[in-house]
Amino acid sequence: MKTTTLAEAFAFFGTYPDNPRWSWSAVSPDLKTVAVTIWENEVGVDGSIDVFGSPDLADWTSKPGNRERIRNLKIARENCGGLFHVIWVTARDLNETPWTIAGRYPEDHFMMKLLELDEVTGEFSAVLVDPASEDQERRTMADRPAKPPVYSPPNPSTRRRTSQQETQRATATCQTCCIELPATGICDTCGQT
Repeated sequence: MKTTTLAEAFAFFGTYPDNPRWSWSAVSPDLKTVAVTIWENEVGVDGSIDVFGSPDLADWTSKPGNRERIRNLKIARENCGGLFHVIWVTARDLNETPWTIAGRYPEDHFMMKLLELDEVTGEFSAVLVDPASEDQERRTMADRPAKPPVYSPPNPSTRRRTSQQETQRATATCQTCCIELPATGICDTCGQT
């Protein structure tokens, strides 16, 4: 699955965010489709997410993206049977604080079903489900047919060489004069190669 911009990921589901730069969720004009961005690493292997009691709740509860997500999760609960589409967000390095985005991609096979929502703080819990199955069967992260793109940090051997490395070259010596040959490979003293 190819990573996309946030605007492209929302458009994949026909949803439109308040602001494509800071929005964490979006809704379609007819209020029948909701899409929510979710950090992939925050979902358990069982396909569930629960952000109740998050240690960094104070950092994100007042952000405009959270306020919009509360509105949109309410729409999902009231108009979509609790179902919402997922835009997976992958982190470059989970040891960074805050995380930086390596990529985003829409989940095109499964959806999430909202279990609980705190309309004041934005804390919520949800599970991964197969909307096409009877009774919206629960799914695990391993069940997804489309696996995420893997972020690979640049390999040190493929990085641009430093100027010192660029000036280094293999040296050759003139067989006749026993002096180092210039870059041309022709001896300045005797003219031999």
